[in-house]
Amino acid sequence: METKNILLINPMQNYPVEYEAYPSGALILIGTMLHNIGHNVKIVHMVVDKIVPSKLSDIIVSFKPEIVGITMSTFQTKSVKEITKIIKQNNRNILVVVGGPHPSALKLKIFEDFPYVDVVVIGEGEYTFLEIVEGKNLNEVKGLCYHNKINEPRPLTKNLDHIPLPNLDIIGDINNFVGTAPIRCHPTMFIMGSRGCPFSCTFCNKSIWGNTIRYRKPIAIIEEIKWLHEKYGIKEIFFQDDTFNLNRQWAEEIFNLIINNGLNKDIIYRTPFRANKQLIDENLLKLAKKAGFWLIFYGVENGNQEMLNRMKKGLKVEEIKRAFELTHKVGLKTIASFIIGLPGENKDTIKDSITLFKEIKPHSVGFSVAIPFPGTELEREVIEKGHLLSQNYDEYSPDNCVVRTDNLTKEDIERCSGIVNTIIQKEYIKIKLTERFTETVLESIEYPRSIPAHIRNAKKGFVSILRDIVHL
Repeated sequence: METKNILLINPMQNYPVEYEAYPSGALILIGTMLHNIGHNVKIVHMVVDKIVPSKLSDIIVSFKPEIVGITMSTFQTKSVKEITKIIKQNNRNILVVVGGPHPSALKLKIFEDFPYVDVVVIGEGEYTFLEIVEGKNLNEVKGLCYHNKINEPRPLTKNLDHIPLPNLDIIGDINNFVGTAPIRCHPTMFIMGSRGCPFSCTFCNKSIWGNTIRYRKPIAIIEEIKWLHEKYGIKEIFFQDDTFNLNRQWAEEIFNLIINNGLNKDIIYRTPFRANKQLIDENLLKLAKKAGFWLIFYGVENGNQEMLNRMKKGLKVEEIKRAFELTHKVGLKTIASFIIGLPGENKDTIKDSITLFKEIKPHSVGFSVAIPFPGTELEREVIEKGHLLSQNYDEYSPDNCVVRTDNLTKEDIERCSGIVNTIIQKEYIKIKLTERFTETVLESIEYPRSIPAHIRNAKKGFVSILRDIVHL
């Protein structure tokens, strides 16, 4: 086998970012698999590694890659245009391959905006990329498009046993990645125990994992936890699955294996759960807590039932309330996500979301504006209604609204988003100074890394209150 130099890049975002939460799982997986069969692999995370264009040129000149693989989300389009041009300017013979949710959704359309890209990998990319590296005729490689031609799709991987223990040495120092707030312990890393989601939320891009859920063997997950802790000193693990509690037997087996192997003593965990009544109860939550899980993420999205129905969330407001009540009852903390500006949104539905937020009292919350990612039902709907205000993906960011609704303009959505975030900060100040003051102090003593987040939230809240006083 011919040994090749393979450069893998996680680009910058379309908007200013000072840090990265976690390394790219796709690049670690592909990089590890390539390294294990003898190739020379270099992974660059442009934000963490502080790679400016001139420095990227230096890397290309010194490392001399034959192939450059780039992972791309919709929030990274601007950077990818720049770096693919730099690559070809340095050496036009380098094969430039892009993959990820954005190119997987757009397929051939990628070449219209990215003239320096040679090959687009569609969907799950590890085997496709390995075949490209092996030098297989591109005509015969499933799951890619090139030269204005789409090859036969690559079927979803049914058996996930091929996933190796991640080689984090090829990304540099894991301590450079800060994790997703709130963080209790550091260093932190994520694990994906499953792929796919059977639900049909209109705003979700499923161009990679699809609707078919596939599970890794629980014992393989336990081995990865041990590996991350013993080799890299990982103290907090985020299970990045779309719905960790969908298969109760599988989830319980993982919880029990963590407990039986003593992996709940020096490691803590967090994960997303669905709030549906049939998927969650007090016993499951107690077992999760016993296994060392401290934080559960719930995708709430809206406090209005009609809005939940329109986005095909498959969830009732009462189920959301029940899930948060049970989760807090057993002593687990929560994160809630909300989206502002989906079709049907108006000022009353936003008020319903605020009311629900105040009632469920999550320990952390995010209110983001609706983003019509390519290939989603949301994108199709806003285009049909004439509510998509920009198709320039370089303008897409979590804070830039590019849609309107029947009742709300772009400016209305942005103004409401600002008001909601002010309300959140005030509410947290009130909660922290009353119901959770002792809890916050004890948490800060036990987990010092949580202190900066508490200070930031307090500062934002006090600023909001002072603004109100000034306006009185």
